[in-house]
Amino acid sequence: MSKITRNENGQYVWEYELDMYRNRNIFDLVMKILTVIFVFIIFAVTSMAVFNRTFDLDSLWFFLKIAIPIFLFVYLIAYLAYRFYALSLGGVYHVRFEMDEEGVNHIPMKKEQEYNKKMGLASMVAGMATKNYGQVGTGMYLASLENIYSQFDKVTSVKADRAHDLINVNYMTQNNQVYADKEDYDFVFDYIASHCPNAKIKDM
Repeated sequence: MSKITRNENGQYVWEYELDMYRNRNIFDLVMKILTVIFVFIIFAVTSMAVFNRTFDLDSLWFFLKIAIPIFLFVYLIAYLAYRFYALSLGGVYHVRFEMDEEGVNHIPMKKEQEYNKKMGLASMVAGMATKNYGQVGTGMYLASLENIYSQFDKVTSVKADRAHDLINVNYMTQNNQVYADKEDYDFVFDYIASHCPNAKIKDM
């Protein structure tokens, strides 16, 4: 039975409960952010060395021997933080979606929003105090999880992940994770795909 209804504005509305232990898409997204930051730092340091004509393989190897253990430690902290985050929410992430012809809005429930802001701000402060920019980036992501809106005509790709009830709606650096129960999945995916004229559609 479908869980999708329509509100007074004509928007399609539904809610989803994500099992944070079995479905770790939020954690995977945080890991991708940390990895991008890590790669960017390596690229920036290497580029500066090349520009200053001080680059050599021994220096790069010395830098990596220091950087890699630090980032592995950051990954471990991020994993433990995610487990704590999941535990604090009872293992379930509650989210509401609103969708019309213009776009789709991913709206965490009030409890999740309040906790996201607290965790995000705490992570940002701790990251800045220790000059841990990966932790700052993770904190910024958590603090921004008030809602994520995707305007369909700006979306560049729509990717189905049916095994996880997930539709990735992407625009540049923004990744909107849209969830729908199996009985509603085809409708939501087809609706989004048909309203994104500039997107590459991938149905797995």
